[in-house]
This record gives sequence, structure tokens and C-alpha cells, in this order.
Amino acid sequence: MSRHPLEEKWNAPAADILTAIEHGFRAQVDVKGKLAEYYLFKKLVALEERGVVKNVQWPDRDGKPDFLVDVGSQTLRVECKNARTPKTQKNRSAEVAVAHRVELQRTRNSKDGTPTRGYRADEFDLLAACLFNISGRWEFLYVVTRDLQRRKNLPEYLEIMQWVPLQPTGVWVDDLEAALKKAASQRTGHET
Repeated sequence: MSRHPLEEKWNAPAADILTAIEHGFRAQVDVKGKLAEYYLFKKLVALEERGVVKNVQWPDRDGKPDFLVDVGSQTLRVECKNARTPKTQKNRSAEVAVAHRVELQRTRNSKDGTPTRGYRADEFDLLAACLFNISGRWEFLYVVTRDLQRRKNLPEYLEIMQWVPLQPTGVWVDDLEAALKKAASQRTGHET
């Protein structure tokens, strides 16, 4: 059995790599984020194989959207974020989950120190919220960026914390193909 390229690169067996990740909270958060992107990538590639989209790109670079996808004549920018583990509050009879949210913030500010962690509303077209932290499954809900909440004092920026439902409702859908088509139609101004 051949070794994974990362085992070769780091000269370490997979079990040791996984054990190191297990002992690092930040490493686990990073790996879960990358796994969410990987599972979304597989969904996008499946749509590409069916001819629904073209030219799926996963740039994996700071300052770039997570994915670029051609839908019709549009190149859409897709961001993938993990929904946060729900916070709970205690009531008299039990603990109750009160909020499922996704955080729309970059991991670091710009190199010159300016606060650039927040996203402008025009930086991506579609948000894929991975529900793993809530459901334990690598499933997604999608929302067109135009339907996300904006900051009251800076409306060109998106609110950092966005509410995420547990199932499709309102502007949130679980059909990636439909979400991409809606995002493309909104960019052209011809919503279907």
C-alpha cells in the first residue's frame, strides 16, 4: 500500500499526523475547515461532470474566494464556512441550543495592520455553510450573498455572525445547483 503524499512530505505515518491534529485545537479547526472545502469541491466537480457548471477552481490562497465556478457566462465566487457549534443556554428543565451561526471573517488582518477581516458584500456570490459542527454530517446549506445580513453602520460589509437554519428555509437551500443558478441570475439581474 502506498503512502499518502503528506506522509512522504513530512516523513511521518498517517497515524502520527492524525494524533498530532488530535492534540491541537487550532489544528482541528483548520482541518475541519479544509474538509468542508474538500467535500464542497467534490460536489462542485460532480456538477461539472454533469455539465451543469464549468471550470471549477479551488485557488486556496489568502485574499481569494474559496472557489471559482463558471455558471453560464458568469464566474461565481463561492465561500465555504463551517457553521459554529451551537451555543446553549440553560432553562429550568434542560440545556437548549439557541443559535446556529456562521462566522464571516477572515483568519487574519492585512499585512499592513488595517482591519480587513470582514467581508464586503461584493466579495463573493454564494455562501456554502457546512453543518458538520451541528449535525455531524458533511452537508451544506447555501445562500446567495445578497440575502445575507449587512452591518447597520457599514452596509457595504456583511455582518460577521450570520444565522444558519438546521434545514432549508427561506433564502437558505440545500440544492447546490439551484443556489448557483440563483446566484448567477442575480449577478445578471434576471432572477428566475
